[in-house]
Amino acid sequence: MDQPVLPYLQQRLIGRKVIIILPVIAILAAIISTFMLLPKSYYLKVRDGELFLVEGYLSSWVSSPRSSAMSPFSVKGLDLKGITNVEFETQDEAMDVLRSFFQKRVQAQSEALLVKEKELANAYSDLLRDTAGAKAAGTPGLEKNIEVLKGWIEVYNVKVKSTMPAAKS
Repeated sequence: MDQPVLPYLQQRLIGRKVIIILPVIAILAAIISTFMLLPKSYYLKVRDGELFLVEGYLSSWVSSPRSSAMSPFSVKGLDLKGITNVEFETQDEAMDVLRSFFQKRVQAQSEALLVKEKELANAYSDLLRDTAGAKAAGTPGLEKNIEVLKGWIEVYNVKVKSTMPAAKS
């Protein structure tokens, strides 16, 4: 009589395991299918001083894979609160916001530098004149300095011409 009890206990233990395992499998399947049905989102993230684009379903909560659309780059000391941890529907939308953000910064910094470069341009022009005079007077080794000064003044003049509005006819 002991023998029929043993298979009954084994069947009962197997039944309990199945009752425990099946709901766990169902819950995992539901979680996985929910993530598969959620639309993929894109987020700009800063980690260790580098900005990168991540793609995922809940990227603001969990660690998601980095997108290959953008190589990470250093943004140490830069305030990116308006564009980081914001959900974007597409990669292009995220890149457009990032592009616009940096274009505005580049424009502002270029304008600020142009004011300072104007002061330098006058000083460099005077230095070029004096260096050319010293070379003409026989001072050796000034050729490289003259080339560098001419190059800087040329770059400055191109910048100034490109920022001036075209004359109307």
